[in-house]
Amino acid sequence: MVKMLKKSAFFLLFLLKIISPTLSQKTYWASKVLEFSSEKVIPFQTTEYKAVQALGKPNVFPSHVVSTAAWEPFFTDGPNVEYITVGFDTLMSIRQVAIAENYGQGCISKVIALDTESNPHILYDINNKPLKPLSKGKMLNIYLPESTSYGVAAIKLILNTEKIKGPNQIDAIGISETIEPIKAMIKVAADAPKKVYRENLGKGVNSRHQEFAPVISSDGKTLFYTRNYMSMFGKEKDQDVWFSVQDKDGNWIKSKNIGYPINNNDKNAVFSVSADGREILLMNKYNKDGKLSPGISRSYRTRDGWAYPEEVKIDNYYNQSPNAEFAVSPDGSVMVMSIQRKNTTGKRDLYVAFKKDKNTWTEPINMGRQLNTFEHDVTPFIAADGKTLYFSTQGLPGYGDNDIFKSQRLDETWQLWSEPENLGPAINTPNWDGYFTIPASGDYAFICSINASKKEDIYRLELPKTAKPEPVAIISGNVLSTTDKKPVEALLTMTPQNDKLKPEIKNYDPATGSFSFVVPLKEIYDFVPYAKGYLAINEIVDLSKEISYREIKKDFYLMPLEVGNKGVLNSFTFEQGESKLQAPALKDLDRIAQAMLDFPTLEILFEGHTDNQGDFQLNLKLSEERIEEVKTYLISRGVPTERITTKGWGQTRPIASNTTEERRKLNRRVEFTIVKK
Repeated sequence: MVKMLKKSAFFLLFLLKIISPTLSQKTYWASKVLEFSSEKVIPFQTTEYKAVQALGKPNVFPSHVVSTAAWEPFFTDGPNVEYITVGFDTLMSIRQVAIAENYGQGCISKVIALDTESNPHILYDINNKPLKPLSKGKMLNIYLPESTSYGVAAIKLILNTEKIKGPNQIDAIGISETIEPIKAMIKVAADAPKKVYRENLGKGVNSRHQEFAPVISSDGKTLFYTRNYMSMFGKEKDQDVWFSVQDKDGNWIKSKNIGYPINNNDKNAVFSVSADGREILLMNKYNKDGKLSPGISRSYRTRDGWAYPEEVKIDNYYNQSPNAEFAVSPDGSVMVMSIQRKNTTGKRDLYVAFKKDKNTWTEPINMGRQLNTFEHDVTPFIAADGKTLYFSTQGLPGYGDNDIFKSQRLDETWQLWSEPENLGPAINTPNWDGYFTIPASGDYAFICSINASKKEDIYRLELPKTAKPEPVAIISGNVLSTTDKKPVEALLTMTPQNDKLKPEIKNYDPATGSFSFVVPLKEIYDFVPYAKGYLAINEIVDLSKEISYREIKKDFYLMPLEVGNKGVLNSFTFEQGESKLQAPALKDLDRIAQAMLDFPTLEILFEGHTDNQGDFQLNLKLSEERIEEVKTYLISRGVPTERITTKGWGQTRPIASNTTEERRKLNRRVEFTIVKK
């Protein structure tokens, strides 16, 4: 085995260390493997059980479950002497060594410190220690009566694997200058609830079969999940998608099978539901012959029910695992997936892809070591704020089997994330926990856990305010005609005034229900509907002062292109005394220009108005100047001048009082009337 101790550099670091005062305890974890006897080999894998898993702070300890994220020697229960030697970036005298024995605790027979000259110093010898009752795992803390007189460059462990039957795993090796116990800490979220009531959703949702993979709609009123039918002998028979709807009293009514074409004789599951509840992302690709193949599909809700699923295409998509999960951001532009690929850290990792067009996504990008571990990182869920990611893993310190963690997105690349935080023992159990899903309100979380009968059920947890994602608003409603207030099938565009946020376009079909947008607070949004034969009435929704979750019911309007119909261009806001058109107004005029080009005989009268501030005649002139700006722009877009009529009214026709600036803004407006079609 190769030994790599850089003596001169270590000695210099040691001198610097011993002349510096110790202010507080600091744990230094091993940073390099210098030698080892053997390591467990898994075909086609590169890091599982390898010696490098003993580096850094504990990966999974104190879970005390057999993990690929710990070093495990190749020879188990045999007479072979196993060993590992690790080095540290910091050279110092020490008072303590801590070894995270992840599993098979008690097999360490000797712990030896190596100085800068590679001289061995025995710190621990099991032959000189009384035997104690064994546990699956523990932190072995070795305390020295006084600081070493030498700088510790490396620590060597010698294991007697024959002594302890079964796997023997070392997760981490640390040193310290003090005897304050080194402990393996679970990084628990500061806002993790101290106590949570875990409510089984009962017979309306759960059955004697396996229920898992819950997905809650944004409004919290529809729950999709997967039911795995089991025979009396415990054999899987079928796997279907089911759903339950909440009644007016908040109870979950008896679930229904979602039926064909979503369910067939193969394994079916829902991964994600769109913000408006009209699109679901499904496991597998639905082929034309009715059979399934690896991949993902989507289905739209139509007037007649769910459409036959169509393939969702991801550039260079492949998955080396038989399992996968997917989650889509509230705006529908980002997909996070749990899959296994050539560059996967360990088992399944979290990857991100970005929407290219209606049905195509970019190649998956690994989301990095801040999130991904050497274990399976699974069941991702993106909260309504578009920033908070929840996922399940056994590859981080937790309370048993898979725990649920959360992390915050720090930039727009989806590559930079905060350190994952465990949601705490009130949510996570010693058993497998996953499929964490939250409605936009954040009031409740839905989770999949193993019950007392060792069967997966779906539970609901009430979340305290501190544990919720950032608050958002749900804006929902209909697109109506200005004349008869009847619904109009249309495209509805939502454009944030903040350029860092992305616009969204939704198809509004009154036969399938109202539209719905989930949007961050503290922003201002422009909404514009579009349908051929109508002129859009632009509306602004101002959430800049909102601080808590809101559900906003709002209808948007389209004006039929009929003679006599009249509207106000809400995007036209002028500074006092100014006639220059601003960007939002130009977008409205572009839509009007397009309508006038689509209908070559369409003629429109534009009328300008001011507030009552200043001279009467100057205000009249100002209103005329504003309208001329409108006419000039429309002509530049190809509309013949003879089809545009203008009139300036100055301050003579107010629609609001002029007592405050906010009210005066309403009077500084542009109106339009269709005079010929």
